[in-house]
Amino acid sequence: MKIKIFSMALGINLLMFLSVSAMAQEGKIRIGNLKIIPALTLQEGYDDNIYLGNGNNNTAELEEEDWITHFQPSILFNYDFIGRGGLALGYQGDLAYYDDNDQNDWKTHTAFLNFNYAAPGGLILGLDNTYIDAEDPYGSENEFKLGVPMTERWLDNLMTRIGYDFGNKLRLFGYFNYYKQDYDDIRDYTQNYDNQEFGVGAEVKLLPKTWGFIRYHIGEQDYDTPPAFVNGTLTNATESNDADYDWQRVNTGLTWDSGAKFSGELNFGYKWKDYDNITDKNGRRYDEKDTWIASTQLSYAATPTTMLSLSITRDVRDTYSDTLEYYTDTGIGLSLNQKLFNKFILILGGVYSAMDFNSDREDDNYKANVGLDYQIREWLSAGVNYRYWRKDSNDTSYDFNDNQFMLSLNARY
Repeated sequence: MKIKIFSMALGINLLMFLSVSAMAQEGKIRIGNLKIIPALTLQEGYDDNIYLGNGNNNTAELEEEDWITHFQPSILFNYDFIGRGGLALGYQGDLAYYDDNDQNDWKTHTAFLNFNYAAPGGLILGLDNTYIDAEDPYGSENEFKLGVPMTERWLDNLMTRIGYDFGNKLRLFGYFNYYKQDYDDIRDYTQNYDNQEFGVGAEVKLLPKTWGFIRYHIGEQDYDTPPAFVNGTLTNATESNDADYDWQRVNTGLTWDSGAKFSGELNFGYKWKDYDNITDKNGRRYDEKDTWIASTQLSYAATPTTMLSLSITRDVRDTYSDTLEYYTDTGIGLSLNQKLFNKFILILGGVYSAMDFNSDREDDNYKANVGLDYQIREWLSAGVNYRYWRKDSNDTSYDFNDNQFMLSLNARY
């Protein structure tokens, strides 16, 4: 189960920005059932800790402030199948330019494809693919190189499903998902992998727009074969001692049809994880793991002007391919979007996550944001936002505090 660090790192999910915010706009460019929605966001921000360091006089923990300008173009192509689903293709760019530390300038590009179709006879098809080419310093889902600028990598997430609807009472599904991550620098070989899973599931209608579901998946993660030497140093890592593993998981919960007051999923489950090899490169024994997991992303339209959101996430994450270090990552988040005086939107949010390592390291993450958007015109809005991130660890070398203040201008046609 994939829970992406991009949404946790700064409270921004680029995919949601494209697929939800952009689709919510009607769009001025239409060709039959096709909408084309271009957008551009300009953002000026102050960050008091661009390297996410703790200032302990170690250059790797440098505390440095800077002003950062973001140029964020996007475009969405959305084709409506008129009551049967839709096809969406989108792109989001984020080009960051530092005022003083311009050697840290980075560019991240995100593209996605979303296809959903429900045939009159009951056949259901779905495909979601997201590709990210990143240089940003916000790390991967396991926080590898968090705060390190110009960490070049790419990842691709593919999720597919095929199903059948039996009279709008019962739906059966088959799933295939594939994930790949690759870092450009050979020294980062411990983060390169292929990950695939197969699954089956059933959904039963409980209320007019509410379905209960149960899903079972099996999968495997294969790390790339490491080089024998990196910068002249012997790695000692091979296919016979890396952290390749298999897993099984069962998830159950609730999901909703489009148009319901609730959206997203209430999703909890249990996961069993088994390593392919007995020991790591240092002869330490891998342990089988099993634990409860969660992937709940739930929104509730309390009123036409009030949206409440809840996220609950939990999974087991490995840190490197050549060691047995892992941690359980458990998080909960709440947010509020409140429309005010017909022109303003107040945005409040907070996230707490706990990272419990098998090495006895424990991290607590606290994140909060507050923002206010103003709709200047139908196609033009401006915003002000503040974000806070604090990490407390029993290993103080990982501690940091980060404050960001941002002004933005967004045009969407």
